[in-house]
Amino acid sequence: MGWIIKNETGEVLCRGSAHRPFVCSALMAEALAIREALSKAKDLNLRSLQLFSDSQVLVTALRSELEVNEIAGVLHDIRNLATLFCPLSFRFIPRLENRQADALASSGLERFNVVNVV
Repeated sequence: MGWIIKNETGEVLCRGSAHRPFVCSALMAEALAIREALSKAKDLNLRSLQLFSDSQVLVTALRSELEVNEIAGVLHDIRNLATLFCPLSFRFIPRLENRQADALASSGLERFNVVNVV
């Protein structure tokens, strides 16, 4: 998973990637990335956020309070963290517009694969 936190002028404040073994789906990986990004935004003492994701299902669930059993626990964590930001919006963006975060996620996966090979 990968995340990038930028200010309103586009300056990168924080970026990161991580891997988690045994993640059951791409939806779960995206939810974990959002939870991590919100946690980092909290650490940076940010007050308002626009969060962009290329997962339509996840953005829809977060906007509508829809429950998705597969990621219920992580959704609960995200919603708790979301209360720290005002305003906070969740927005869908196509994967082609999310290349920087995808590249970070891929680099995290590559590091994971290398560690497993050694």
